[in-house]
Amino acid sequence: MGCLLGIDVGTTGTKSSLFTLDGNLIDLEYRSYPIFYPREGWAEQKADDWWNALVETVNIIISRNNCSRDVLSMCVSTQGGSLVLLDDSFKPICNAVTWMDTRAGEISDKLTEEISVKELYHLCGWPIVDGLNFPNIFWFREKRPGLFKKARYFSSTVDYINQLLTGRFAIDYTNLSIDGFFDIKKRDFSERVIGIAGITKDNLAEIVPSGKTIGKITRKAANTLGLTGDVLVVSGAHDQYCASIGAGAVEVGDCILSAGTAWVLLATCDNLYFNNEIDDSKGITRSVFPGLHPVEGKYGLMTSVPYGGNSLNWFRDIIRSDVSYMTLNEEAREVKAGSENLLFFPLSSSRRGKGAFLGIEAIHTMKHFTRSVFEGVVFLNRIQLELIQRTGADVKRLIMIGGGSKSEVWPQIEADVCNIPLRIPEVKESACAGAAILAGVGKGIFSSIEEASKRFIRFKEQIEPQKNNVEVYESLYRDFVDFFHFI
Repeated sequence: MGCLLGIDVGTTGTKSSLFTLDGNLIDLEYRSYPIFYPREGWAEQKADDWWNALVETVNIIISRNNCSRDVLSMCVSTQGGSLVLLDDSFKPICNAVTWMDTRAGEISDKLTEEISVKELYHLCGWPIVDGLNFPNIFWFREKRPGLFKKARYFSSTVDYINQLLTGRFAIDYTNLSIDGFFDIKKRDFSERVIGIAGITKDNLAEIVPSGKTIGKITRKAANTLGLTGDVLVVSGAHDQYCASIGAGAVEVGDCILSAGTAWVLLATCDNLYFNNEIDDSKGITRSVFPGLHPVEGKYGLMTSVPYGGNSLNWFRDIIRSDVSYMTLNEEAREVKAGSENLLFFPLSSSRRGKGAFLGIEAIHTMKHFTRSVFEGVVFLNRIQLELIQRTGADVKRLIMIGGGSKSEVWPQIEADVCNIPLRIPEVKESACAGAAILAGVGKGIFSSIEEASKRFIRFKEQIEPQKNNVEVYESLYRDFVDFFHFI
């Protein structure tokens, strides 16, 4: 029996999964690792923790299923934009700087003298965001020159893991774009950005497109992982792009909604679409990020609501700590759409970074407040969806994944507020499934990602917008947008 390993090295932990060639999930294992906050605004991890979690989870799966010789190929989905400085032997010389880190903000003025936000955005698809690799390498050059000079390689998560697996230092298009060093129109390194960072191409990983073979796993790595066959390692992708594949969003007009701590939209497009409204202020609010999709001939367009699922976490922890999330869902179901005109604005979402409840009246109970939190996140998500659509990209269908998709109310609210059909995949681990699909494509088991998707992806019943709710939400959404700019 042949099988595929799909691995997702995320921000808070690693999931390793084993799939049949028909897309059935055989087994899954998860291990978490810490994030360190040595100073205000800093967020670090140990790169060894990423590898150790991968090793431990793969070993458990292989042992539990007695399948050391059955694994044909493997592929890794990863968090994007986390930086690790490596020596000549590819060993970390300090903690990895995660994408959540904001230390680079202290040198941002100097950086924007070298390249504008708009210029970088139109080169790689991402503006200057403090936590990503390009600004952080520039920070090390300016603030920690000793470490900067000591470093031989500047790596992100995926190339660090690929090197340990194969001995080949390799990165894909989707992760290199987020790092800031990819010219997405030329499909090659941006010499200009690399030069501003003060490094050369020799300090970066080589490019291997998603779904292409990097090489066979080394004997050392195979022994460490408990594998005995000639396992191929295939180039993966940023976790949201892997999730897009693993959720079946492979046709133009498909858009995944990854409803986790943050809510991320990633639309599959027929062209590169840029946000012409972007200004020279830094950050990710009100931005969309174009890139090359792993599906051949297609592109991606990503945006996010940073305080998505976290809004419900905040509400429960601060206001409703005496109840479960299941109770919050039940309360929200008991209230009519629109929460009797009570509006919730998620924290850190508005231009002033404030959150609020607006329109409180004597008729409102705690259940109204609960439902308004669910609705407010979706209203904000619709703003970002419309931002995608204003670029010219077409969104015909939402595919919802992540923790929010398990809610009994959020998917229907999403369909109603956005007035768009919504589907939920049966397999919850979409990033792992996407990595497994790429592993199969690289091995030649599938002729294309689209073919693999037909085998792997199964959906629950489609959720259609409810006409009466659509009308209620359309009016309330206009009020939300009007007030959004003043909070």
